[in-house]
Amino acid sequence: MKRSVLVLVAFLSLAPVAWGLEVWNKVVINEVHYYMPGFDAHNEYIELLNAGGSVAFLDGAVITDEGDDGMPESVFRFPGTHGGYDIAIWPGEFVLIAVDAVPGEIEPDLSGADWEFVHPGDDNDNPDVPNLIHCGGSDCDIALANSGDGILLATGVDTSAAIDCTSVVDGVNWDNVPDPVPISWIDCTDPQFADGVPQGNCLARCPGGLDCNQSSAADWFMMVPTPGEPNIPSYPSDCGTGLDPGISWGTLKALYRPRQSRGAP
Repeated sequence: MKRSVLVLVAFLSLAPVAWGLEVWNKVVINEVHYYMPGFDAHNEYIELLNAGGSVAFLDGAVITDEGDDGMPESVFRFPGTHGGYDIAIWPGEFVLIAVDAVPGEIEPDLSGADWEFVHPGDDNDNPDVPNLIHCGGSDCDIALANSGDGILLATGVDTSAAIDCTSVVDGVNWDNVPDPVPISWIDCTDPQFADGVPQGNCLARCPGGLDCNQSSAADWFMMVPTPGEPNIPSYPSDCGTGLDPGISWGTLKALYRPRQSRGAP
């Protein structure tokens, strides 16, 4: 028994652990699907990825399309409070958050999403998928505008519009967004927005998980939707404006390896 306790203590002392989501955690918004034929809410999603080497916890973290000028948009949070450790996101893990966790009019089928945004009283609610809780901003469901919008992920220390930039973990803006969000806590700005994508495509980091914190335009590109899976560039040659020149070919292959084959010999 004593030996087992000592082994456990030794393991915990070596294991990289972060209690609560912090601005320096490498949890990123990795893919945004906002422009599909049919009823938008049935086809829209946001994908998170832990691109770091430590487990992080999403308890109390917030996601919003509310900009840094405090335009009236909805704010949603994960259950719990910042600093909790019930909702883990492990290194390399994807978290898929659907606007509505229902089968779309066309692919993708989001009924198996990890989470969904739910606004009480006027929204679809899949009882088999846990909910992000509406906690502020506009009294409505989250809405990702086809003509231009922004999404941010924050620690949850602040849940009121406008979200304090010092709590922003990650963000992205696209097209003609009138009220951009901060893309990080470092400088609270976004010098250049990502281009909007044609209907049926999504915006995604290229390569997946890489965040240079320069601008949305540097890190985000048009891709085919891959909810909960590694990103696949629509045009691989486009993948490079925000590419870290020090990234190895082995790392790139690991990033694009199919999820189910990871760890296989």
